Amino acid sequence: MPESMYEKLGVDPRKMRVREIFELLIDNEYKQAFVNIITDPYCASRALTQHQDGDGSKLVQRFLQYFETGDESVFAGMVDDALSMNTGDIAASGFVFGPYVITDVLNLNLPKELKEIIMKAVATRSLELRQLYKDFGFDLKFLGGETADLRDQVRSGVFDIAITAWADKKDLITGNVQPGDRIFGIQSDGQAAWEERGNSGLMSNGQTLARSSAMSTEYDGKYPTLKRDGSFYTGRHAYDDRPEILGKLSVGEALLSPTRQWALVIRRIMSELKSANALHMLHGIVMNTGGGATKIANIGKNIIYNKTMPTPPPIFRFIQSESGEIWENMFTSFNCGIGLDIIGEDNQTFLETVSWAVSSTGLDLYNLGKCEANPAADGKNSVRLNTDYGEFSY
Repeated sequence: MPESMYEKLGVDPRKMRVREIFELLIDNEYKQAFVNIITDPYCASRALTQHQDGDGSKLVQRFLQYFETGDESVFAGMVDDALSMNTGDIAASGFVFGPYVITDVLNLNLPKELKEIIMKAVATRSLELRQLYKDFGFDLKFLGGETADLRDQVRSGVFDIAITAWADKKDLITGNVQPGDRIFGIQSDGQAAWEERGNSGLMSNGQTLARSSAMSTEYDGKYPTLKRDGSFYTGRHAYDDRPEILGKLSVGEALLSPTRQWALVIRRIMSELKSANALHMLHGIVMNTGGGATKIANIGKNIIYNKTMPTPPPIFRFIQSESGEIWENMFTSFNCGIGLDIIGEDNQTFLETVSWAVSSTGLDLYNLGKCEANPAADGKNSVRLNTDYGEFSY
């Protein structure tokens, strides 16, 4: 596969080398699951996981729009993204019924006044999201974190969250994908029942390429501290431009649409499957972040995942048009419209239960395709995508 524009910007969208380098170091008792899991050292019937992720380079776009507008609310979304990038991943392995213990790290190189604005935004939004999760039945505990002024190490800011979570082993989603399983997808765009506005569907991956290709070259000179040395912005848009393809959203609004709180959707699905005595039919869930539409290859063993993708939402067609990236690479850098993949038995009860659960959250469910056995039987998985722009194999 040709090198993507995302890789040319210094980002590894699929993180294959990361996995190879640290594979021997990591303790993981469920090799086919979506996250690393061990047995709780104090209770053999329970599982334990820990996960860390953050807002990524999306925070840089927040600074740009704050400097342009003075709107402090842009910083609230950093909590949405950092929280969901953690809770979504661990929920995809079944960690939805036990407690979450949360800490955060905020590393900054900012004036005191702006630092306080950001800290207040983090605190306020964290309280709001904790209540939202509580309304959905979650138990979140926050144990503080670290806020550091790193003038020599950080150009602007970095915000990360870490979560430790527990689950009964009987509730784990272990990635035991079988040939013949069906693959369903949940839209990344649109508006979930609890969301106050429509979402572009971008989530928190591909942001570096999206910002670089969309934002005007004028920002190179205007905000040199918000970018690497040399030219970074190659686009033609101001943050408040409203190109026709994006509909009601401005460029800035589309880029900063928060990562949906996918753990809420997953808990609803698992709860309904439990009630239908069908939880055992759920074999895998994938949150399509790093690796995009091909991330499904990270779970299971000896599986070919055949997916027919819907037409990508406007934000992805906009990014492709502005960047000139080929679609084969777009589907590895971005989710391209499917935020979650759901894999389970080809069973009517499973289908009806998952469909009802997803529709109750206000989102659409797509029937994407089916799993096949990998004839090579070498333990590896592959992905075939049938798209509006051709068929691609990964």
